[in-house]
Parts: sequence; C-alpha cells; structure tokens
Amino acid sequence: MPDRFGPRGVFAFLIPQQNANMHPEYELMRPDGVNNQMYRFDISVHDQVAEAVLATLPQCHGCYPDMIITGNSIEMQNWSPNIQADYVQKLNDRAKGVPVVTATDATAAALKTLGAKRIAVLSPMSEENSKSAQAYYEGIGFEAPYGTWLEVKESIDIIKVTVDQILDAFQRNNHEDVDTFLHVGGALGMVSMIDELEQKLGRPIVSSNAATYWYAMRKHGITDTRDDLGKLWTMDEVVD
Repeated sequence: MPDRFGPRGVFAFLIPQQNANMHPEYELMRPDGVNNQMYRFDISVHDQVAEAVLATLPQCHGCYPDMIITGNSIEMQNWSPNIQADYVQKLNDRAKGVPVVTATDATAAALKTLGAKRIAVLSPMSEENSKSAQAYYEGIGFEAPYGTWLEVKESIDIIKVTVDQILDAFQRNNHEDVDTFLHVGGALGMVSMIDELEQKLGRPIVSSNAATYWYAMRKHGITDTRDDLGKLWTMDEVVD
C-alpha cells in the first residue's frame, strides 16, 4: 500500500541475485512518489528459475506492495504461451490479490503498443536462449525470423558488455524488413543506452527492464512519460 516513501505506490520487484544492474536501472526509471523494494531469487540452476521465483514471491508481502513485478525474461528458457499462462496463475495464487506483472507479459504488451509485427531478438548469452525467445514471441503472434546473441558465458560478465558490443549485436539483426528490435534478458544493463541505439538504428527497441517498469506503471495508473528512454516511454497508454 502507499507509504511515506511511496505515496503513489509500492512496487516489489523479484530480481535475480546474480544481476547487479537491475536494481540501479529500476531506480533510474522510478518516478517520483514510487517506492521500489527488491527481493532476490537464485538463477544459478537455469532450468529451475520459475520455481525459484515462486518460492521467493511470498517474501514480497513484507513491504505491503501495491504491485509485485518479476523482472526476468523467463521466455529464454524453453517457454511457451501455455506454460506462461500456468506460471502467471501460480504467481497470482501466491500474490494473494496483489497485482502481478511479469517481464514476459510486459515485453509482449510493449511490442503491441509500438505496433510491432516483425521483430529481431537479441539475447545476452546463448543461441539457445535467443531461439527460445524467438519461438515464444512467434507463438503469441509476432514474426521473429531473426535472432542474435552475445555469447556471454557467465552471468557475472553480462553487465560488462559495452555499448559498442551491444550496437554491433543489434546491427547483426538490422534487416530492412524488421520494424522493431527486441532485447530479452534483464542482466544486460542497457536502459540508459536505448535512446542512443534507437537513433542509430532508426527503429524502436523494446528492452526487457525498460518495458517491465513502463508496463508496471501503466497498470498501476501512472502515466508519466520520458523522452530519454526510447520511444516506448513516450507512450502513456498500453495496447494489450
């Protein structure tokens, strides 16, 4: 519930222990009057991330949140729309009536809001991660013929990727028939780069952390906009 530090709302974020950038990025995006609270789960066992999130979620009730937000791009792990629907139901069961936003649903809503049809996907780690994300977004109605990945071997090293490396990866996805670029994977730490990258590429970028916070605000009724975080953050309504 709103408190002295968050008169407009308290957001409880579930983020991986291993992702050092997500907390500062959420603070960068936090509008005045919102209280961000962080709860961490372990992603060291990659095929048990959903279980780790579900086990940690009950802790979020300790800050009396107005919204619970899961910040990881779980669609990189052999995911499907049916699995996502079941996962969201399990999250809602544990949330006890508190609204829940997932990064995966937020990213899909961001793509729809921008009018995306044909996308290119970038993931920070493996080819397998990228292809899983491509398959997921194709499963919910987007064309996703292109994907690339940064081949970062260890989660701890993702935050070290430079702007030039990220731009190079997007350029590999820069096909003329792509209308929107999609970055999945919250550990990359590129929120502050989105505006610059969009200017260079000439098309919008949906980046998971930026999409997640934007969507959470809109679902909570906050319509603040910004012009330094890419095209998405200039839009004050969601197209679901």
